[in-house]
Amino acid sequence: MADHYPAEIHIGGPIKRSVIDELVKQIVATGVSLNGYCEISVTDESAREALKEGSIIDLFDDRARYGRFDELEKFLVRHRIHFDLHCDAYSEYNGENVYYRGDQRVLSLTASQEGDILIRHEDVMNILNNKDLDDHGKLEALIKLIVPPETKPLEPIRFRDSS
Repeated sequence: MADHYPAEIHIGGPIKRSVIDELVKQIVATGVSLNGYCEISVTDESAREALKEGSIIDLFDDRARYGRFDELEKFLVRHRIHFDLHCDAYSEYNGENVYYRGDQRVLSLTASQEGDILIRHEDVMNILNNKDLDDHGKLEALIKLIVPPETKPLEPIRFRDSS
């Protein structure tokens, strides 16, 4: 039996005009809310209103399956649509932040309830004890560990023609 717990997904960046109708259908099918947790599910009309150029669309579900939006996430990656996702910790599951910026890599990081990225002590020590890296190399590796490039702020939606 699946566990269900709070999660939110934020969508932004470049979106092809040709996928807008399908994106709206995916959002509505997910059963999410635009106004926070425990609110009324999004409708076709409210999704279209929220999905406007210059905005970031914020979607919430207080009972997301394992804290994820599987079908919506697959759709977003398939169409290279940027998103950030945060799900709360629940039972034996850690909180999680997921970032996607249009490349082929979806980055998933352990996170606190508040959405702060958590870094394992072992990962830091492995970098600091790496004899193949000089001090500058260690600093660069630590920065990439603490602030991965995929975590850059989500840009507002901008529509583009297919290319």
